[in-house]
Amino acid sequence: MSQRSVKSRYPANFSRSQAIFVTWLAAMLIFSLVIWRVWSTRPGAFVSVRTIAISGPDENPIRYHHEPFGIAVDHDGNIFISESVSGRIYRIPDKGYQAGSKSQGETIVAEGLETPSAIAFDDDGNLIVANTGAHTIVRINLKKGSTEVIAGTSGVSGYTDGPATQARFNGPVGIAISDDGSIFVADTYNDRIRVISKDGQVRTIAGGSDPGFSDGNGSEARFDTPCGLVQANDGALIVADTGNHRIRRVEMNGLVTTIAGSDSPDGSQGYIDEPISILIRDKNSFYVSDYGWSSIRLVTTGDKQSVVTLAGGSFSGLKDGPLSDSALNRPAGLALLPDGELAFADSANGLIRALITSGSDVGRSMDLTSKVLSPGEMRKMLEPRWPFDPPNNVRDIAGTFGEIRGEQQSDGFAWFHTGLDIAGPYGERVHAMHSERITRPLAATDAGGIRERFRTPLFEYIHLRIGRDQNDLPVGNFPEGAITYRRNSEGQVYRVRMRRGTRINAGDVIGTLNRLNHVHLVTGPSGFEFNGLSALKLPNLADTVAPVIEKITIRDDDNRLLYQSGEKDQKGLTAYGRLKIMLRAYDQVDGNPKNRRLGLYRLGYQLLRPDGSPLPDYREPLYTIIFNKIPHDEDAARLAYAPGSQSGYQGVTVFEYIITNRVRDGMSSEDFLDLNRLPQGDYVLRLIAEDYFGNQSKYDLAIRNENPK
Repeated sequence: MSQRSVKSRYPANFSRSQAIFVTWLAAMLIFSLVIWRVWSTRPGAFVSVRTIAISGPDENPIRYHHEPFGIAVDHDGNIFISESVSGRIYRIPDKGYQAGSKSQGETIVAEGLETPSAIAFDDDGNLIVANTGAHTIVRINLKKGSTEVIAGTSGVSGYTDGPATQARFNGPVGIAISDDGSIFVADTYNDRIRVISKDGQVRTIAGGSDPGFSDGNGSEARFDTPCGLVQANDGALIVADTGNHRIRRVEMNGLVTTIAGSDSPDGSQGYIDEPISILIRDKNSFYVSDYGWSSIRLVTTGDKQSVVTLAGGSFSGLKDGPLSDSALNRPAGLALLPDGELAFADSANGLIRALITSGSDVGRSMDLTSKVLSPGEMRKMLEPRWPFDPPNNVRDIAGTFGEIRGEQQSDGFAWFHTGLDIAGPYGERVHAMHSERITRPLAATDAGGIRERFRTPLFEYIHLRIGRDQNDLPVGNFPEGAITYRRNSEGQVYRVRMRRGTRINAGDVIGTLNRLNHVHLVTGPSGFEFNGLSALKLPNLADTVAPVIEKITIRDDDNRLLYQSGEKDQKGLTAYGRLKIMLRAYDQVDGNPKNRRLGLYRLGYQLLRPDGSPLPDYREPLYTIIFNKIPHDEDAARLAYAPGSQSGYQGVTVFEYIITNRVRDGMSSEDFLDLNRLPQGDYVLRLIAEDYFGNQSKYDLAIRNENPK
């Protein structure tokens, strides 16, 4: 380039350095616009959890005993939900979940499905559904309102590649749709990743004949109950390998690698308990719903690998508000809303909720715990029966809700008993209490041990051999493949897997009692379990036996012993200040063996004048402990039970309650009887021990409130 031409490009008042600066500035502006464009399409920082769809009439998709699972959002912002219990697909209009907007109601767009799971839209606006319980992939034409099976045969499980009409699946849970119209399938209980091509051919991309964990090519790789998958921008599949606690990457040529997760149940090690659904965030990160840890998590891959919990995770529950204070209950499907909010199916809560960005008008923060299924509502759903045959024969109650398990010591660990123990001989067949479907992808746990168990939406059955007798031979009429077992080299069962969508009818044989000789029956929705006696109809059960009060102990707030019943020459108590009161007692029901000791239901106290009339604040007894719901707090057992309390499968049973503490309604706190608040003088302290059926025992103690000063 000639000097002349150079001079002609720059006016006399515009130097070369200035031109370079302007060029650089323009480049930076363009670069900034590109970055802004990229980040403007990403979700913003989430700040809270809100509820999008709330409980309503019976036909509402988030009715309190429903379980939404899959979720998808169309181009207009309408939310579609698959519901596990009713077998329906619902639509929530785009204006129906804005804060302050008048609810426009949910509509049913399809029904008659069998435990539908993941859902996704194809390019034609059709909704593709993993119809898990029927072992099929279904297309719903929303314009015509028609439903058709596009792969698999309804009601027939198996494993076959080939033409879609001849292919066989086994409880498929996850689906994803590519730009070319191919449908990727997490064939969950075949432990394989498969694809339905645009021309209707089904082939397997990766996975083998048995559940396991190994990377590799195609059939060399192993998965364990994969439930979710999504296609990344580079075309590879990101798979939620649920049973392996890992996230896997599957190339289109079948190469499988592990990109997140571990065997260690420790969040610092990147552990993901039950990854069940995945949503791409950007090139190096994605959201995961952790069904087992009731949380939404952000997984980052590449050079800075991490697994971060965004919401939930401490325990299952139901609480809107700031992320750090929120509680979820087995979240499943994930979907982004038009303005970047992350919607999710809060499955066990029966709600659609969302992680909300700052300034968003989506959803509302609300307390919906009152909408959870109550014991009275559940009682209306149940028929009278015991979990044995014949169903009307009264059985021995061996343990009650709220009893201590383990031993309460400074260096020990104790916990609450969360169910009703109903005794029977070793090997007796256990029958289902209610007609339900298996909705958890991994419903059975602790196989081969004394705590072998499985969960349905409203019950959990513990201490049994699932689907087999005392010789580990099959019992019951479960469909082919509904229950599968893994055995060790000695033939002993170490893994039981129950297929999502399996139907269990009331009275069906579900297994047999193991060597603990009782079934531990947990009653109520997951995360909101309640005292089974308040919901079950147990024929001919009677309780006319009052609790037995064994001992009373009173200490001051420095733990100094002030009074203990049974000591000679101690007819009353003179005290001042704050008192801690312990009451040792047990209960029985009619027909219990002589040595049976059951826990109590309700305990409290009342302050009376010497003439027996109650003080103004104690016109009714103050019931401080009520075992209607169990607190989530791990320390709550030590607030309910004094040191030395213990109970378990063998040995001594001691129930010594700290009745000045508050443990009731799912809450717990330390408290005292504060005599400082009373005028000095004489009183009667009445202590009350009560069982669920209202039988009471009382202990009256003369007490003088006197300041030693």
